[in-house]
Amino acid sequence: MRVIILQPPYPHEGTENAALRCIEWMLQHLDALRPGDQDLILLPEYANAPGLEEKSVLRAFVQTHGLEFASRLAAKSRELGSLLAAGLVSYSGGTWENRAFLFSPKGETVASYAKAHLTAVERERMGLTPGASVVVAEHAGTRIGFATCLDIYLPEFTEALAARGVDLILHSSYQRSEEPERIRLLCRARALDAGAYVLRSGYAMGRADRGGSSLVAAPDGTLLADAGSEPGLVTSAIQPKEKFAPPASHGQPPVEHRKRTEPIRRPGLYRPAADRAAALLATPLPWVCAHRGLSAVCPENTLPAFGAAIAAGAQEVEMDLWMTRDGVPVICHDPRLDRTTDGQGVIQEMTWEEIRQLDAGVRFGERWRGLRIPRFEEVLDVVDGRAGLNLHVKDPGPQGALVRMMRAELRKRGLVELAYLGGNEKTLRAAREIAPEIPRACLDRQSEPDRQIDLAVEYGCRRIQFYRHATEEHFRRARDLGIICNLYWSDEPADARAYVERGVDVILTNAAHQVTRAALIA
Repeated sequence: MRVIILQPPYPHEGTENAALRCIEWMLQHLDALRPGDQDLILLPEYANAPGLEEKSVLRAFVQTHGLEFASRLAAKSRELGSLLAAGLVSYSGGTWENRAFLFSPKGETVASYAKAHLTAVERERMGLTPGASVVVAEHAGTRIGFATCLDIYLPEFTEALAARGVDLILHSSYQRSEEPERIRLLCRARALDAGAYVLRSGYAMGRADRGGSSLVAAPDGTLLADAGSEPGLVTSAIQPKEKFAPPASHGQPPVEHRKRTEPIRRPGLYRPAADRAAALLATPLPWVCAHRGLSAVCPENTLPAFGAAIAAGAQEVEMDLWMTRDGVPVICHDPRLDRTTDGQGVIQEMTWEEIRQLDAGVRFGERWRGLRIPRFEEVLDVVDGRAGLNLHVKDPGPQGALVRMMRAELRKRGLVELAYLGGNEKTLRAAREIAPEIPRACLDRQSEPDRQIDLAVEYGCRRIQFYRHATEEHFRRARDLGIICNLYWSDEPADARAYVERGVDVILTNAAHQVTRAALIA
């Protein structure tokens, strides 16, 4: 793979004209490239708004000059027949983000990543929202990940990339005050940590002791190329699938570096969530979804029910959400509390202080006395990435307030890729508008499977939750559209297995201790 990295001069003036001159510098150097001479081009962070930090100025610039520049980058990748990556300020779904984009040789977006670790200036002055996912995408057999600016300081983030099998880390940066030697040290260390190439693009700061150092670091930690402190280009030829293979230990045969470290790694000591999520997402379908937790054995929608479901090996847990009168997301199936607690009343008309006094266990049996209705964040603490989250939103709340709160909690905890929001058309509409990055599941029109599939397509749902009367033809149609098929419900292993054989991907069950994944594939 032939790599070209741009290191433009930083526009110190912080004006729109200075930003335009920096953009013009990048375009001139891209125009000088010839088709077929490179396979990957990397530009720095904030490439479409360099040097601009005041929120109103930044946003106005991005919506005009920045959009034009992004469009020209996609066109340039197509013209050169090359991958092209850049860090851009992006607006989508009502959110402003610092997002890295990777364009294909056809000018299409291969993948994008919203920077997870923002500075206070980015959050408060520039009004940006941090991302909530680790992104590794595959192109032509190479697994390409993103680490933007401050991400490179966090070894845990690199480990999350490594857990996803990354070959090449694209590191667009804005490190204007960092010393070059520290930049080089960080990139070399992270390349070794991940067993992957690190490609870094930054800005020349006009002085030898700050910034610059656009570079290529190899999986063995060596520095293959370094732009130094002046504006210009870095070129390098790399083999992305090539791995560092030192001796397994003194006197032993060589082994790939990551294969040397992974067998001795103790993730429970330092990175359980990323490993758990990676292992779960790598588990092939069919899956078991514990309906309201292990509700055949424990009081439904309670912390013991969810904990027991995870202990039983369920790949997902399903829960129902409402918002209290004072804006607290709580877990309960019914709109009223009468059936499952020792109290009465409508959840949306009561405060959290009133609800938390009620007993959510005693109706299931005296031995469960003392259980409380959990808040959403309490359930997330218990599940903690050990299972997927099937989140049935009963009512999105005023102006989608409940969906907004759920999105914030999922993003804060890095659980977006493990969750999906399900509900009726009203909920799907709110979810698409407020939380477009969280997958959706269509639960509307379940008595009319054909219409339900139409709605799932209309709202861009990745999941559909069928009732038992749906047929093999419905499952086939949904799967042909790329939609994962849930079934509500089955509590008998043989019955559940028959539905899987007909095309169901995920079985909702009240008895996850009996309807296990092993039973589904037996």
